[in-house]
Amino acid sequence: MDANEQETNIGKFIAQLRKEKKMTQKELANQLHITDKAVSKWERGLSCPDISLLNPIADILGITTSELLNGQKNEQLSNDIKKNVDKALIYAEKSAQKKMISLQNIVTLSFSLVLLLSIIICAICDIAISGAFTWSLYPISSIIFAWFLFIPVIQYKEKGIKGSLIIFSLLIIPFLYILHTIIGGDTFIMRIGIPISFLSILYLWCIYFIFKKLKTKKIRAISLSLLLIIPLNIAINGFLAAILSEPLFDAWDMLSFGIILISALTLWIVDCTKKKTT
Repeated sequence: MDANEQETNIGKFIAQLRKEKKMTQKELANQLHITDKAVSKWERGLSCPDISLLNPIADILGITTSELLNGQKNEQLSNDIKKNVDKALIYAEKSAQKKMISLQNIVTLSFSLVLLLSIIICAICDIAISGAFTWSLYPISSIIFAWFLFIPVIQYKEKGIKGSLIIFSLLIIPFLYILHTIIGGDTFIMRIGIPISFLSILYLWCIYFIFKKLKTKKIRAISLSLLLIIPLNIAINGFLAAILSEPLFDAWDMLSFGIILISALTLWIVDCTKKKTT
């Protein structure tokens, strides 16, 4: 049996078992945290599931991974062979996960070392020029803040986005206070920074939940995220207008709103058109 024939058999087998369990492609995809288009490609024999998905697919469909790879239920296949195949696949999956974790650790360490080197360079240059810590405190505090912010995403990828949002929500005000303390005097950092930070936190969490809710409809999620920029901009402009006595809107604001609306509407139409064609 060649590779193409095997992909076709596996795809037909997945479709058969899915229909027997009265599941839609979307329901199966949601349980596997993938798109329904990926399931559709499997069932049409255009692609084959990733090795990391074999065990979850088999569990959901109520079969063994060996039966999934054979593309049919095989009652005559000895239990020992089934167990050996399952063990081999589990080992391969765990081995791939270990390699991924090792790579993530290397990236995390490299990122940390680069930021640490940047801090050392800033500190040395500042002391050499000024004889004390002066301007270097700004980049050093920003670098430390960036480290806390990006480490979860680097280490855990998509799963780390929530962690980064939590860290941003908790540390942005202390970070602004540190900058305010370093600068000293009566600055606008706290008066302007705190309200804008709260608005930004609200916007970022809204985007997070939009993408989580529409995880299989990325284009639509982007469209809604773009639309939310308009009320965010209006709120920020209203606050700045009250503090700085400036006009609420100008020509650039109206132009940007128009571009955002057109972009969001275009993406929405593309998503609807794409859904009809599939």
